[in-house]
Amino acid sequence: MKLFSTLCAAMGMLLPVCAWAAAAPPAGIELRPDAPACMTPRAKPPKLGVDVANDMPTEIKADFNGDGWCDYALAVPYPRNSQMNSYRLDQLMALGQADGWKPVFNGKKGWELDADGYGYRTWPTDRIDLTDIRLLFPKQSGAPFVLGLYAGDPDEGKRSMGKNCYQYQSVHRWDDKVGTFRKTDDATRDAVLNYFYSTIDKPCSAKK
Repeated sequence: MKLFSTLCAAMGMLLPVCAWAAAAPPAGIELRPDAPACMTPRAKPPKLGVDVANDMPTEIKADFNGDGWCDYALAVPYPRNSQMNSYRLDQLMALGQADGWKPVFNGKKGWELDADGYGYRTWPTDRIDLTDIRLLFPKQSGAPFVLGLYAGDPDEGKRSMGKNCYQYQSVHRWDDKVGTFRKTDDATRDAVLNYFYSTIDKPCSAKK
C-alpha cells in the first residue's frame, strides 16, 4: 500500500488511479468478481419483444435481482443503426422464479413509472443497452452491481476514454420496489468502480 501511495504521488499520469483508490467505500460493500450459482426456471426461455432475426441479440442468463433464480435478458446495442433501434427493458428482460418467468416493472408499463415519479435517469425504462455490462456480486448476498448499463445518458455505459480504451462510467443495481435497475449514488458508484479498477482491471490512465 505504501508503494502504491508513493507511485501515485510521484507520477502525475497516474493521478486518476489515485482518485479511484482514494474513494472510501460505503459501509457494508464487500464484493466478489465471480457469480454465485443461480437456479434456472423449469420453463422455456421467455418470448421478448426483440427483432431477433435483424438485431441478433446476445443472451444473458444471470441473477440480476439476487433472489437465487437465473434471470433472462437479451443484449442489443443502442443505437444500432440509422433507424436508431431501441428497446424498453420489458422487451429485453424477464425475471426467473420457481414457476417460470415474471415481467420487469412489477408488471407495469414503463410510462407508469414516470407517472409515479420514478424518473428514467435513475430508474431506466427505455433505450436500454446491456451489451457491455459487467456484474460484481456482494460477498454475502443480494443483487449484483451492474457496471456499464447504458440508457441514453452520455455519462452511462462503457465509454471511450481515447486511444481505443473504454472504461465503465455507471453503476446500477436492481430495485425490487420499482422492478427495474436503479442508478447508485455517487459514493457507491465510486466504491464499486474503485474495486473493479484496482482488483480486476486497470483504468485507461494506467494502460500504455
